[in-house]
Amino acid sequence: MERNTRQQEAVLEALRRGREALTPAEILQRARASVPTLNLSTVYRRLGALLEQEQVAIVSLPGQPARYEAACEHAHGDPAHHHHHFHCTTCDRVFALHACPGSMKKLVPNGFRVDSHDLTLHGRCPSCKSGARA
Repeated sequence: MERNTRQQEAVLEALRRGREALTPAEILQRARASVPTLNLSTVYRRLGALLEQEQVAIVSLPGQPARYEAACEHAHGDPAHHHHHFHCTTCDRVFALHACPGSMKKLVPNGFRVDSHDLTLHGRCPSCKSGARA
């Protein structure tokens, strides 16, 4: 059980350290700094456990593999925190935007009810915009 706890903590710490949503392979790469023997199937198992515990959240973009980020309750102390994402079309990283433009009620036709919304902005991150990241 201690090994699973160390592995799970390494996965969670990899997500907490960055400002971006990560693929399982990226999580593995970062978490190996703490647990060098970690493998991809273990990362998936640990992500499943962390999802059940609501310590991580899935970030889904159309046509993209699932990414994961630390749940905002753990990152910001606010379980109700709602945010959106920025997808860099050059380096393919996905960053959390800890803001929301507000209600989308004005955008939907009469008679419709908005239950939730997701907003993803697409463009270039500062590194790609400046050419620092090739």
